[in-house]
Amino acid sequence: MRVRAKVTVVLTMLFAILIASQWAIQQNLILPRFVELERDRAHTDMQRVALAVEREQQALGAQAADWGNWQQLWDYARVQDPVFAKSSLTDASFMVSKIDYMAVVTTDGRYLWRHGPYSVTGKASTIRLNKHDELEPAWTRALAAGAATSGLISTDAGVLITAGAPILDGFGQGPARGMIIMGRLLNPAELRRLGTQAQVSLDMRSWGQDRAADQKMLAARSTGSEFLSESPAATRIERAFTNLSGVPLISLGISVPRNISQRGADVVKFSTRMLAITAGIVLATLLLLLGRIVLTPLASVTDHAERIAAADDLSARLRSVRQDELGTLAKAIDNMVERIAASRRELIERSFESGAAENASGVLHNLGNAMTPLSVNIADLQRLLNTTHLGDLQQALEELRRGSPDAERLHDLQQFVQLSAADMAQTMQHSNERLRQITTQTDVIQAVLAEQRNHRRSGPVLQSVVLSELITGSLEHIAPVHRAHLALQLAPDIAALPALTLPCTTVSMVLQNLAQNAAEAASQAGLPRIRLQVAADIIDWEGQQTLRLRVSDDATGVAPDDLPKLFRKGFSTKSQATNSGLGLHWCANALHALGGRILAHSAGPGTGTSFEIHLPLYQASAPSVERVA
Repeated sequence: MRVRAKVTVVLTMLFAILIASQWAIQQNLILPRFVELERDRAHTDMQRVALAVEREQQALGAQAADWGNWQQLWDYARVQDPVFAKSSLTDASFMVSKIDYMAVVTTDGRYLWRHGPYSVTGKASTIRLNKHDELEPAWTRALAAGAATSGLISTDAGVLITAGAPILDGFGQGPARGMIIMGRLLNPAELRRLGTQAQVSLDMRSWGQDRAADQKMLAARSTGSEFLSESPAATRIERAFTNLSGVPLISLGISVPRNISQRGADVVKFSTRMLAITAGIVLATLLLLLGRIVLTPLASVTDHAERIAAADDLSARLRSVRQDELGTLAKAIDNMVERIAASRRELIERSFESGAAENASGVLHNLGNAMTPLSVNIADLQRLLNTTHLGDLQQALEELRRGSPDAERLHDLQQFVQLSAADMAQTMQHSNERLRQITTQTDVIQAVLAEQRNHRRSGPVLQSVVLSELITGSLEHIAPVHRAHLALQLAPDIAALPALTLPCTTVSMVLQNLAQNAAEAASQAGLPRIRLQVAADIIDWEGQQTLRLRVSDDATGVAPDDLPKLFRKGFSTKSQATNSGLGLHWCANALHALGGRILAHSAGPGTGTSFEIHLPLYQASAPSVERVA
């Protein structure tokens, strides 16, 4: 996995963990706070309901106390005059009080007068308190003590919010002659009024109507006074209200919409979504910045190293202008590759020279081995020819031609001629043998030379090189005295060329020959400095991509008659004392051996000389050698 992918995965995981942690914290810490706020709100609303009931009791208590401190009522309780009841305790007075129940009770618990709510017929109905129409013990005690009291009372018409006050003499003095009781039924209208006061939507359930709910309420009373339940839409809270004896009569409940927790959930979702969006933006920004600052340059360095390893191209450079650690690394890699390329060039040059020297040594050794017996055979042949007595034989033949009177002399001459002929025949036989050996040894020398030609047909050593560097490097190998006469000018199109795979040693030596010839021509003509212009492009030549090099100088130029002779062996336009005429001849042969060619152009003396080199671009081995005459 590449570094970019690893960094992306790690950062993504970190941001995912951050979002998950934030979501868990909100779900387990923040959302419960909203729920607690909602529950506190429900408890607060129920407290307002309880206070509304208490205020209702207090209002009834004040109204009952006002009625109880009425002298006429105090006299009525003593004498029980029916005239007072007919004149004062009427339906009108009951309606003015805006209550549902009112009763006048004597100290012994008897009802002197009571009035119930109006029925649908418009007549007052009778309400019976508790099961037996009796007061609870707490009310009985208050009646006996002449004290005021209030609370809830169960009736056959429902639950009453009631208040009782002692009947006094009009000056707040006693003794009390009974109690006046006033109450309001907890009907839907009263519930709405209490709910309006408490600013809630109030509902009521009679005790015993739902036994399961009553059990939950009793369990809630053991831990508190209210029972709370929750649904997805609302928080439900109920509270049991009892009479003065502590017996539950009703359960008042309210349902509070879960707006707070819903908003809290919305806030959590929104904050989580915003955190995710922010994390995504931050992650994208980090990846972008890391990519631009670190990952992309690092990938470029890695790809550069891989390209060098895959293509063996030591001419490629990063040329980073960064001032940070990656820039330092890129520059260090460029310096290292440059040193490796320089070492390789030096090694190739030395191996080329070493190979040439070794090849020459081998050729000379083989020629020497072949020349030694050849010299012996030639010496033997010379010795055999020197042993022949051609002068004596010619003299004997001359005497025989003239004729000799001495028979013995004639016999001696004939015998001498016969012996000389036999000796000559033997010498000719030995000479033929030596000539056959000389011919064989000559064939050996020819085989050595043929082997050398076959060796030269092997492919050249190819290198990937930047052409501008090859040109400038080539001129560095000529003598300083010649280099001082040259002002090198490279055409801009050279810099636009990519790295090329070339037989660098051969091309370098060709360029050195051309530059040195130009410098020597300038020195011979007395010119202190000339321009050496080099241009290059890629053309299609004979159906193959070809490098075209144009090397031009503004030195002495070449006469038109001499142009065809420039590449001949031994021809030179310079002094014959110091020039062998082999340089351009070798250049032409070397380029032809690589499948290329070299052309010379000059408008005449004083106009300078231009050489055009065509060299095919190839990856395979070099073509066979084609020598130029």
